[in-house]
Amino acid sequence: MSAIHTIVAIARADFLERARRYSFLITLAATLYLAYQIAIGNVGMSLGNYRGVLNSAWLGIMLAMCTSTFVSLVGFYIVKNTIERDRHTGVGQILAATPLSRFSYLAGKAISNFLVLAVILAILAAAAFPMLYLGGAKAELDLWQLLAPLFFLTLPALAFVACLVTVFECIPGLRSGFGNAFYIFFWEAMFVAGFLVGNQYADVLGVGLLKKTVLAAAKARLPDYNGGFSLGAIGAVPHLREPLKEFLWEGVHWTAGLILPRLLLYFYAAGCVVIAALLFDRFDPSRGLFHRVGVRLGISGVRRTRRSTLAATEAAIAEEEARESTARVSSVHLSPLPAAAASLRFGAILRAELRLLWKGRSKWWYLVACGLLVGTFAAPAGEAQGKFLAFAWIWPVLLWSSMGTREARYGTGALIFSSPRALSRQLPAAWMAGVTLALVTGAGVGFRLLLARQWPALGAWLIGAMFIPAMALALGVWSGTSKLFEGLYTAFWYVGPLQNAPGLDFMGISPRGVAQGVPVHYLFATAALLAVAWLGRRRQIRS
Repeated sequence: MSAIHTIVAIARADFLERARRYSFLITLAATLYLAYQIAIGNVGMSLGNYRGVLNSAWLGIMLAMCTSTFVSLVGFYIVKNTIERDRHTGVGQILAATPLSRFSYLAGKAISNFLVLAVILAILAAAAFPMLYLGGAKAELDLWQLLAPLFFLTLPALAFVACLVTVFECIPGLRSGFGNAFYIFFWEAMFVAGFLVGNQYADVLGVGLLKKTVLAAAKARLPDYNGGFSLGAIGAVPHLREPLKEFLWEGVHWTAGLILPRLLLYFYAAGCVVIAALLFDRFDPSRGLFHRVGVRLGISGVRRTRRSTLAATEAAIAEEEARESTARVSSVHLSPLPAAAASLRFGAILRAELRLLWKGRSKWWYLVACGLLVGTFAAPAGEAQGKFLAFAWIWPVLLWSSMGTREARYGTGALIFSSPRALSRQLPAAWMAGVTLALVTGAGVGFRLLLARQWPALGAWLIGAMFIPAMALALGVWSGTSKLFEGLYTAFWYVGPLQNAPGLDFMGISPRGVAQGVPVHYLFATAALLAVAWLGRRRQIRS
């Protein structure tokens, strides 16, 4: 089999495996919901007091800009972990014994990542046609202006992200939860660079190009244009609360100078695969580049020796204990348990879930969490306090993301699901542990709202503390992976609380959202998510 056929076979098999997951369907639903919000005008781009007339050109640029940012952020978490899955399931060790080259394997994985993201984009493009009529389009359909921004802006950005994932998965420190958190800041750097750096070759997401072209058209056609620009939820910025004026924008005039930098992103993507191939350990840590460098520096060899010595010592102790247990087994008689002992207390289960939730965190994690907690107590009331709460509730995202997934990750499902009252006690205890984590990390805001007797804001804060773990539990139970929650929650957090969008603010940071009763909607959403998690867990128990 040729190298090309091998790459195609790997990409096809991996794509089909991931396309059958619930996480893929949930991502499609979230993307279509975002498209719907764009069509009805709740999310989009505004230029001071203006926005474009809803035609093919304006909808195309809105879809390209919003999906380029949203899918590039969420899609990273959706496609990540394919190499790590092969490592844990043992498939990787089988592939390592074949003549399959590193580049062919990683190229197949990268193409599979790209296909997953491209399918999401294709479905969004197909939904653009009814969206024009849903939003009341004021011009005839123009396929070129509607689809060209998606093809030239969003698709190359998704190709780069799909290949960048392979680099993250081949670096030991970035393939874990730390890499998931680090990508948030990396994506933010790409987003900011697109706006601030004038060079199109550094504009990975394409937002800088669109901003430049739209601003140029606005300055030429609008005499009273003040230079304002915002991207996100309409209504998050005070001057956008009034009805916006509309102006006609005819779209981007695509030239070779605009298209060439976008096409070069495919070469950047191929370069990421080459870098990943150089770093890939072929499922043998001793063959990895970082391990070999550590051996040269005299670090990895010492650590490996210590681990080997410790493992040998533990094996000897276990063998000795097994011999002693075998010698005593004939004289051991188990006493029957009383009926009351068979009934586990909910408090004990809750404490166990809390220990599992907090287990394995380093002292640096606790140090940052404490700093954010102090900030929620000390920050001035208002926007500053809200920002501290937003960051205090994004920091534990890797803890919440493990909810509902530990049974699948560690293979303990048969043990947990066969225990008494697993559905009526263990699942609520897991959710309560997540709520406790939210209450502790955001305690400063709740305490100050309580002292100030701001009951609506306090209620919104409590609902936010309940909504986050409910979302994590529902997504974790149905997807079996932590990546879906990490991606969707991060995007939701960025668009909603961080951008102060009232309708998407599930933390109650926006006073306008609290006054409009938005937290009540998230209270019902919390109940719905818990019901979804309950149905998913019951399905797992019965199967």
